[in-house]
Amino acid sequence: MSVYKPARSPYFHYDFVWQGRRFHGSTGCRTKRDAERHEERVRAKARDGDAKRPPITVDEAAGLYQEKVEEKPSWPTTRYILAAVIEGLGQHVLLSEVTQRDLELHVAKRRNGRSNASVNRETEVLRAMWRRAEKARFDVGEMPDWGALMLKVPRTDPRELSLDEEDALFPEIRADLYDFCLFALKAGWRRGEVMGLRWSDLDLGQGTARTKIKGGDVIKRPLTQEMVIILANQPKKGPFVFTYEAQRTKGALVDKLGRKQPARKKGDRYPLTATVLRKPWAEAKKQAKVENFRFHDLRHTRGTRILRATGNLAAAKAALAHRSIKTTLRYAHAADDDIRQALEVSDSRTIPERTGRGATKAK
Repeated sequence: MSVYKPARSPYFHYDFVWQGRRFHGSTGCRTKRDAERHEERVRAKARDGDAKRPPITVDEAAGLYQEKVEEKPSWPTTRYILAAVIEGLGQHVLLSEVTQRDLELHVAKRRNGRSNASVNRETEVLRAMWRRAEKARFDVGEMPDWGALMLKVPRTDPRELSLDEEDALFPEIRADLYDFCLFALKAGWRRGEVMGLRWSDLDLGQGTARTKIKGGDVIKRPLTQEMVIILANQPKKGPFVFTYEAQRTKGALVDKLGRKQPARKKGDRYPLTATVLRKPWAEAKKQAKVENFRFHDLRHTRGTRILRATGNLAAAKAALAHRSIKTTLRYAHAADDDIRQALEVSDSRTIPERTGRGATKAK
């Protein structure tokens, strides 16, 4: 058996050649016996023909996954995650050579300045990328233990922006991004759904819009008068409704995913992206002294306010385009005051007060 323990690793590694191809990597095992068993499983897969699958690099796997998800509303976020994966693991590294330990180190680095929930969403993208490559019959090696990479996230009520926080935050938002943020709060849509909104999706006369929601379905959504006014006041600078004003001039470039990014001219307007929004949003929160609040919490705020105002879970579910009422139930805490009041009103019976042995008097 060709297992060995590198000087700086707590795990045994394997290294062998089968039909002219080298197989090597970490077993993730701390004992030699377990490592030998792991190596035998790898050898068995090689003998069974899995080794004949073509290899695929991290960069190629990201591109393959991009083909599947590029049209979804969540693509701007996914694109950012894939770029981080390529940089973190190495674009020319084969998926079959990425070990569990490599992924553990990548996750650990991504935790810097990010919540566990955000890192878990990145891990979910990684898992989907791996599985996409496997279904396309590429050699991905041994499938990582994705469950072991997920971080613990405490269950809490959705974060709500108080009225005082709203009054402090919105005046600090950069002028060209103000309407986008206000619309996101008024609508309760996901960030990607607002960014992906096109003029062709709108029927302002009827007060409706068609949006592609999480999962890829296209639905028609009602617009309030305030939402219609916000949309009607946007400058028409291309197919997308919401744009931003370039703060500086910069040349064209090729990004980490190999995509050509056009030049930007200061003062001109371009389609809004998650990357463009990130720093101005953080700065506005800092100036307003609003802490522990993400952009997605604007959606949580709208859901909470809908339920508090109406008590109607079905209406909140429809407004937020949730697939399951279980997701909407996260906002049930908004009805606590109404429930408390209902309990007090319904409890109108006078309770006698005990004044002595066997004696009572009415309160």
